[in-house]
Amino acid sequence: MRLALLLSWALAPPDEAPPEPPVCDRVWSATILEAGSEEPLGGARLELRTPGKAAIRRVRSDDGGGVEVDGLCPGDLQVTVAKEEHADARVTVSLAETETATTIELRALHARHSRRVIVVGDHSDHPTSPSASESLSGADLARTRGNSLADALASVAGVTTMRGNAGGMGKPIIRGHQGRRTLILVDGVRHEGQDWGIDHAPEVDPQSADRITVIKGAGTTRFGAKAIGGVILAESRPLPQRPSVRSEISSFGFSNPLGGGGSARVEMAPRKVRGLAFRVEGNASRHRAVVTPDYALDNTGTATWNAGAQVGYVSDAVDFGVAYRVMRARGGICTCLRIDTAEDFERGIERGRPIGANLYRADFQLERPRQEFWHHLASAHARIRLGHAGELHALYAFQYNDREEYDLVRDNVQGPQLSFGLATHTLDTRFEHGRVEFSRWAEVGTVGAVFSHQVNDFSSASTLIPDYRQSGWALYDIERLVHERVEFELGARYEGMRRDVALGERDYLSQLAGGRLDAGACMASGAGGECLQLFHTASATLGALVRPLRRVPNLTLRGQLHTSARLPSIDENFMNGAAPSFPILGIGSSTIGVERSWGGESSVQFDSDRLFLEAAGYASYIDNYIYFVPQPQEGQCAPLSCTARGPLPVFAFTPVDAFFGGGELRYILKAPRLPLALTGTATWVRAQDLVADEWLAFIPADRYWNAGRIYLPDTRLSSRAYVEVGGTYVVRQRRYPEGVDFAAPPPAYFLLGAAAGIEFMTEQRAIRLSLVGSNLTNQRYRDYTSLLRYFADEAGWSVQFRLSVDFDVDLEKDDD
Repeated sequence: MRLALLLSWALAPPDEAPPEPPVCDRVWSATILEAGSEEPLGGARLELRTPGKAAIRRVRSDDGGGVEVDGLCPGDLQVTVAKEEHADARVTVSLAETETATTIELRALHARHSRRVIVVGDHSDHPTSPSASESLSGADLARTRGNSLADALASVAGVTTMRGNAGGMGKPIIRGHQGRRTLILVDGVRHEGQDWGIDHAPEVDPQSADRITVIKGAGTTRFGAKAIGGVILAESRPLPQRPSVRSEISSFGFSNPLGGGGSARVEMAPRKVRGLAFRVEGNASRHRAVVTPDYALDNTGTATWNAGAQVGYVSDAVDFGVAYRVMRARGGICTCLRIDTAEDFERGIERGRPIGANLYRADFQLERPRQEFWHHLASAHARIRLGHAGELHALYAFQYNDREEYDLVRDNVQGPQLSFGLATHTLDTRFEHGRVEFSRWAEVGTVGAVFSHQVNDFSSASTLIPDYRQSGWALYDIERLVHERVEFELGARYEGMRRDVALGERDYLSQLAGGRLDAGACMASGAGGECLQLFHTASATLGALVRPLRRVPNLTLRGQLHTSARLPSIDENFMNGAAPSFPILGIGSSTIGVERSWGGESSVQFDSDRLFLEAAGYASYIDNYIYFVPQPQEGQCAPLSCTARGPLPVFAFTPVDAFFGGGELRYILKAPRLPLALTGTATWVRAQDLVADEWLAFIPADRYWNAGRIYLPDTRLSSRAYVEVGGTYVVRQRRYPEGVDFAAPPPAYFLLGAAAGIEFMTEQRAIRLSLVGSNLTNQRYRDYTSLLRYFADEAGWSVQFRLSVDFDVDLEKDDD
């Protein structure tokens, strides 16, 4: 037998010998440029894959945008390129020759600037600003399509959600600050809406954004008084600069709340008129009521659609454009928010489920109570290059927010019970001066002025928010000294506002009797009263960014000191009532003045191909912190207050001296030889009332999220396939004021999640598929920051499916 095997091997023909391994002597070089401007992009991340193999080789481009890799094997090489503030690109390179050179262009997600201008206040993941920030774009943002703005940002460290009526709407909370202390900008325009309501979610369409950035901490110097807690930047990608046609079609479906929708976008830059481009987009969604693990949340369905158009012209010397967006939404308000008696309210908290929940239905019908709104945004912008001096920018915007709320009434009563009309004009101008170089330093900066005018028209048989007119202005200057490894930033801002308020007779007499009107600013007028408020504030920041080790350029230290001022909003001064979407009795006071914060933050970031690690800490003392605090009542409806709408919890705005502090941690760890990555975040917030020496209420509990992701091998058609399993653990809030709230903080909970995704990319087409599951164990839970916890549980398990298809055709290369 052995002799036969030896003879067989010896007599085997030569062509059956095992093939020799290929000689891996190929050299590939590439230049990474920004499309349109042709500027080299340093620090771009490249992932090199060989089809059929899971191993990934990672490199970065140098300061000149160059990359050179040797030791490659013959065949096709799939290259994926990623760079902050730019869209990802994927190309397939054939390594047939010994040396191969490629040029790769990335589309910018930021506005065009002169090469002599360094943008002050840039907040990409690659740190160029002293304040901490985090962005969502590309595949990470695509995984959130169909979610509200607050839910889309839920994965960002330091961000949680305040929810009111369980209809899928909510407000983002940044480091314990929400609504009045967080500013939202949509393509540079300050969003203005009726944000006094707990569930008045921002009227912002996250599907129109190609990048959403969260700036954590005070941003008042650049963005104004409302940014004392943080800033959210929702930015659409710039119009194409070179002749091309781009389109994006996407769809999504949810199991809870059951429903779905789709979106489409088309943009074109014609070949015959170079520099001219336009965009048209729209989306729609429909969902039925949310379902908890044990019961449906009756009447919480939603219906939303958005549409927009933009036309612009771009060149090296000038660009300008006009845009219009409209958002229409209808949302039911949970039947569970209705309180018949104080005993039912307390019994519902003790039982852990609403009374009559067995009768609740999960359907698409929207009944009373409900809310409806239109939000219109029209804007025009211009940029003019002034040679070596710099650039001049101007942005004008008009917004109109039309909101109606429908309460439970008799069948013969038609129309809304509350109507709001908010019209806002804003003009934002700034001059970005060019670099002034001396020795090894360069100075850059931005000087700006902002003007605004706003009119609110409120119509109802009851009191809530009065009619008012207010005008504001601001001047600011931000300067930076830039060195190779050190940067300093100094900013100052001064602003003023005039507010004229008209109070109806019942509203005026009620607030006068309660001692909540400032005698020096308010007086009787006709049957009611008038109040004139004048505010003047100043803010300043001092920050530094240091890369301390020349041999470790990936290590960055950041720090910032600030003093920031926030003007009281209209509800904090004059709220007097309740609304269907606002299931509490809110009470304001015009004696409340300016809120002043003194604080600082610091962070350390290490960013390499295998490990990303960022740790941040912050602390601030807030003088005259405007605290929205529960006030248990005595009497027949105790602890609630008897009103015409039934018993309601009472919340009042009260100024206190407060301390805020906390930190965040986030990391991404990629295994060196395995297709495995671990990611995680941790968030801690501490807030204390220094006057009463007790913790503040409604501060987010400690939150931890961790996930493991396995990358599957690429093929000739697909890439970036992955499977992910993770979970979120939220501890029980044990730092709360005793005897103040109507219910104790809910228990700790753990939510299991999973996800899977895959991409099919070519030079002109990208198809993304993703499947995301949340609360897969169907865990019952309630959030401490949500008013819904007084009435019902949060949503049960849910599966979300998303599909998007992007097309990008270069008209300079393709005739058809």
